[in-house]
Amino acid sequence: MTHHLRRAALVTLGALTLSTLAPASASCFLFICGLEATGSLATNGQVDALYREVLGRPSSVQERTLWAARGYRDDQLSAAQEDQVRAELTRNLHAPGAAAILTDLTRRVFFDAMGGTPHPNNPFFKLLGKLAQKPESTYSSLLAFTRTYLQDPQIDGAREGLIRAAFMRSLGRTASTADLTYWQANIKANGTTYQEIVRAAQDWVLAAGNEAEFAALIRRAFKAAGRADPTNTQIVQIRLANQDTRRTFDGWKTFVQKF
Repeated sequence: MTHHLRRAALVTLGALTLSTLAPASASCFLFICGLEATGSLATNGQVDALYREVLGRPSSVQERTLWAARGYRDDQLSAAQEDQVRAELTRNLHAPGAAAILTDLTRRVFFDAMGGTPHPNNPFFKLLGKLAQKPESTYSSLLAFTRTYLQDPQIDGAREGLIRAAFMRSLGRTASTADLTYWQANIKANGTTYQEIVRAAQDWVLAAGNEAEFAALIRRAFKAAGRADPTNTQIVQIRLANQDTRRTFDGWKTFVQKF
């Protein structure tokens, strides 16, 4: 597939007004004890998966340690224990005093789906905020609802805006007409989100057969970093050393500054 992209600084799209910007860093949602989410976050465990489902973020080492102390090991949960962890996380998300956490989560749902921050009076964001107040709402349930909105045939402009933003963020370039056509159809069919397009573009540029696209990406990164155009040998070295590495365009720019 060929995907290219241009960022729109301000995109007014029917009911949506999006200001594209670098992703807001995920806030540290604190679990009951109030410990900060520090340490290694990425796991494939069940507790971690539930944090991603309910809160839309990885669990912290401290959080997993606390659950383990209560008999809920990250990779050894029964179905009943999974339900209990999910229920407790959801209750804490909607607990008195957690309004700021819930609001931040709702904004991240919007960003992850749309690629921009909502205007305070954005009608869809207001609706999303109302749905977030329901005691059973989670990151995953709100994102699922947002997918249905993305499939609406009336919002081609909103889809185009997020596609352009996703490609600029992942590849540092504009989207062609073919790219826009492909992803418009994909979003309408599947409710594909901004973040999913970013990840797909990152995978695609490193896939076999896309060496020319990768070379163009690296040349753009060198130029954006204020460095001289790389040699073909340098580009091959970078590709071989980063076959399993997924970066945003800004990430590649940072990488080549130290290369």
